[in-house]
Amino acid sequence: MGRSMKKLFSFLIAVGLGFSGIVLAVQMDQPRNDVLLRPVNAGILEKVKERARITTQEFQQNREELKKIMEENQVEFQNQIKQKREEIKTRIEAFQEKLKTRLRERIKNEQKQKIVERVYKRINELNERITKHYLDVLDKLEKILERIETRAAKAKLNGLDISSVETAISQAKTEINNAREAVRVQSEKVYQAPEITSETNLKTDVGKLRQELHSDLKVVEKVVKDARKAVHEAAILLAQIPKVDNLEVPTTTQPTP
Repeated sequence: MGRSMKKLFSFLIAVGLGFSGIVLAVQMDQPRNDVLLRPVNAGILEKVKERARITTQEFQQNREELKKIMEENQVEFQNQIKQKREEIKTRIEAFQEKLKTRLRERIKNEQKQKIVERVYKRINELNERITKHYLDVLDKLEKILERIETRAAKAKLNGLDISSVETAISQAKTEINNAREAVRVQSEKVYQAPEITSETNLKTDVGKLRQELHSDLKVVEKVVKDARKAVHEAAILLAQIPKVDNLEVPTTTQPTP
C-alpha cells in the first residue's frame, strides 16, 4: 500500500465518533421536516464518463469545481441546521420556565430544584453539541471519499477495472446522505421538561429523560458509523488496485465504459 493510501486509512481511523458513553435522554416533539436533504453530487467519475478524452488540466479543473460545490453544500447544510436550532430556542426556554414552575410547586428542596433545571438545560445542549459533532464527522468522511473517487477516476482513465470501487463509492455516498438526514432530524428535536410527580420520584422522572436522549443518540450514532464503514470499504477496494498511488491522468485518455 502506498503512502497516500496509508494516509487515507489513518485519516479514516482518526475520524472517530466518540460520545458512545453518553448517559442522557429525554422526551421529544415531532421533528420539523422542511429542511430537504441535498442530493448526492455528481463526482469526478461521472465527469470522466462524459468525455471520450480529458486532459490533466481539465481533470484538475473539474475536480476543483466539484470540491468547491461539495464544500459549499456542507456549509449550507450546517447553516440550515444552525438556523433551525436558533428558531427552536424560544420553545426550549418556554419549557424551562414550565419546569421551574413545576419544581417550585412540587419540590421543596431548592438545591434539588436547581440540579433538575441544570440537567434539563444540559440535555438540549448536549443534543445540539453531539449532532454538530456528527455533522463534522460526515463532512470529513465526504472529503475522504472525494479523494478516493479522484484516485479511482485516474485508475479508470488508465484503463483499469474499478467497477467494485465505483459501486462502493456510490454506496458510501448513499450512506453519508442517509446519515445526514438522521442527524438533521435529531438536531431538530426539542426535549420537553420531565413530568415532576413528587420529590420521592424525582430521580426516576429525570432518569426517563436521560434514557430517551441516550436511545435517540445511539440510533444516530449507528447510521454515522455505517457511513464511516462504507467509506472505509471503498478505501480498501481502491487500495487493491495495483500501483494506484502512482497513477496519473494519461496524456491520451480514453476511459473504459
